[in-house]
Amino acid sequence: MLYPKTNEKRIAISLNGIWNFNYVELNYHPNQPLIEPRLIGVPSSFNELFTSKDERDFVGKVCYEKIISIPKNVMDVIWKIRIGAAGNRSEVYLDGILIGAHNGGFLPIDLELPIKEDQTDYRLSIILDTRLDYQTLPIGEITYEKNQPKQTIHYDFANLIGLHRNVYLYCVPFYHIKDIKIKTIHQYSLTLVDYEIDTTDQVRKVELIDPDGKPIGSSSSIKDQINVINPKLWDIGKGILYKLRVETAHDVYEEKFGIRKVEIKGKQLLLNDKPIYLKGFGMHEDHITVGKGSISALNIRDFSLLKWIHANSFRTSHYPYAEEMYDLADQMGILIINEMPAVGLNFWSNKQVFNEETVNRNSIEVYKKQFNELIDRDKNHPSVIMYSLANEANTHEEHALYYFNEVFAHARLKTSLPLMIVEWVGGNDNKVAQLADVIGLNRYIGWYVDFADLSVIPEKLLEAFVSYYNKFHKPMMLTEFGADTVMGLHQLPSVAFSEEFQVELIEAYKKVIEKLDFIIGEHVWNFADFQTKQGLTRINGNKKGVFSRDRQPKMVAHFLRKAWEKQ
Repeated sequence: MLYPKTNEKRIAISLNGIWNFNYVELNYHPNQPLIEPRLIGVPSSFNELFTSKDERDFVGKVCYEKIISIPKNVMDVIWKIRIGAAGNRSEVYLDGILIGAHNGGFLPIDLELPIKEDQTDYRLSIILDTRLDYQTLPIGEITYEKNQPKQTIHYDFANLIGLHRNVYLYCVPFYHIKDIKIKTIHQYSLTLVDYEIDTTDQVRKVELIDPDGKPIGSSSSIKDQINVINPKLWDIGKGILYKLRVETAHDVYEEKFGIRKVEIKGKQLLLNDKPIYLKGFGMHEDHITVGKGSISALNIRDFSLLKWIHANSFRTSHYPYAEEMYDLADQMGILIINEMPAVGLNFWSNKQVFNEETVNRNSIEVYKKQFNELIDRDKNHPSVIMYSLANEANTHEEHALYYFNEVFAHARLKTSLPLMIVEWVGGNDNKVAQLADVIGLNRYIGWYVDFADLSVIPEKLLEAFVSYYNKFHKPMMLTEFGADTVMGLHQLPSVAFSEEFQVELIEAYKKVIEKLDFIIGEHVWNFADFQTKQGLTRINGNKKGVFSRDRQPKMVAHFLRKAWEKQ
């Protein structure tokens, strides 16, 4: 899946900006333009923009609409629409005619437009369904109170909805390059760059260009291997990128990639044959006002803070992020654990998740389709070093193994990178973790368990990790740990929710895991405060951030900066 761009053969026109918008009925069909629409900004979450509770908490369908104009002076091309993400389910219409539908709120929708020779302007309508059920990712449940739908979710972030990422109108030649797959095999001083071009056109030249812009190899085959001697390796803090320039009879495209080697060996995670330790965060796409909207300036701020605090990695908890985040990570040498939106697979009760009435065979097929889309989008990013297949699922259930056997086997067919599963259940009860290459463990001892008691952390955290390792013998990672902290609240001696307490809790966890040789990293929960559903333990969102929601540091940020600089 190639990203839209403008070059000598292609044109990409951003449709970001002001759109028409309205809440619509479940049976709504855009035969006519929206009646009395309101205005909305794209990209953004509609839940964050308006001023009433009904607007913020709406459950059902909404419609985004915009008039698009096709340039008349561009001939012999195919016009397409590329929506970076729209969910949870979506339907796309052109002049009231359905041209495509999609299940999933975090991956692109790319559709060909049925353009007419004698028409320039078209009405583009995108209908989003906010509802989550057992055949979506994440999963959710819909109930009704006084004939009004109510959304129940079992994960801890807000169900924000909107056109969250860039929307492009773009064109490609009639005979064009559909995709470019690149795989690097690095050994000692030699790298083999395997590539494969998906095109209906005749390939004229495939040129490999080094980071300095110098051509260093070429071919004219649709599928081939180009050798690179003494390559410059992509590494932590070194966003060294090569380019593969593909020219066909009618099209041209340049795809960036990096040369690096990722491997799990024994208890270690290796990058370019050297052991590495992951330092960073579970994050969220979440900002004041724009919600999950991906805005370049805000993304730059996040990466600046990652660099400042000496983090080298993050997990895309709990869903794939905007493509620009991966591009920035490629350029800045930041490692990514790329997570599927398989979250909410836990009712936090005795109710079973994995059975025919809830998460079933149809759910598995939804998962596989979205994983295919994820690989199609992110396969050439050197920053992606691992895929996380689920977060905090009920892996102790009898039928969990059937579900995860299927999704792990499917993932193995699509990628050679390590696969992780992030767990909350105890090691003795887990029926699934043997399928993974790396086991992530989320623990909140001293917070959700043994609230405000830091003295129990050393014994209980050690036992949690040792029980997993003794059973599964896989490298492990502390993928979540933290405490809600009200910025500006100081207390000596510390109390829960104070900035001092957050530092003490994080420090206590670090002292335990630094003694364990099978731990390959630590990701603090969370990078920044973020919005959630309302609850007694959620005072305007989750406050476990090392930074506030407006990206200012709490006391723990300075502690981590010093610790990670030395680590």
